[in-house]
Amino acid sequence: MRTTNTLLIVLLCGAPIWAGAQTAPANTGAPEVFNATANAKNAKGAISGALEVRVSRYTPDFDRKTVEEALRLGGYPKFLTALRNAPEVGQLVLAAGQPYTIRYAREKAADAGGRTIVVVTDRPVYFVGSGRADPKPRAGFEVAVVQIQLDATGHASGTMAGAARVRPDGDGGVLLDDYAEVPIALTNITRKSS
Repeated sequence: MRTTNTLLIVLLCGAPIWAGAQTAPANTGAPEVFNATANAKNAKGAISGALEVRVSRYTPDFDRKTVEEALRLGGYPKFLTALRNAPEVGQLVLAAGQPYTIRYAREKAADAGGRTIVVVTDRPVYFVGSGRADPKPRAGFEVAVVQIQLDATGHASGTMAGAARVRPDGDGGVLLDDYAEVPIALTNITRKSS
């Protein structure tokens, strides 16, 4: 069963679902690295592992607008093409495994001095529920999306859709279809400048 999350900020930013641990103050700017514990659950059980999000730079406005316009005007197929043609801006590593290329990374100021960070990989990271350790793109779930919210005091929360697809909601926002029954919770989030 898939879940659909309505995202509130233009392209892939929504409300936090889980509270995380303390981290360094919410300083802005790349390069930076976020470490967390990814906690996935399905009907058969739960699994957790280390997650590292390495942001070498945030997606420049031109590339960001190209990806966003492709989704708005051409739907998911055009979005995938634009995303995969965008330059690499970081890497996502799950459980010290192979790195996944981040092609979209955005930071946006949030209320009271915090910020929201959203990254999108150009292929899925993990199909929660499928039991596969080395997931392949399947049924249109061809990206992974990570969202981290930091407040001004350094507290962080986050979620991950290990295999997802995105679509416009018709009102200028984005809907996220997650292959998993529930999003992967990110806990114990820490941040360091690199």
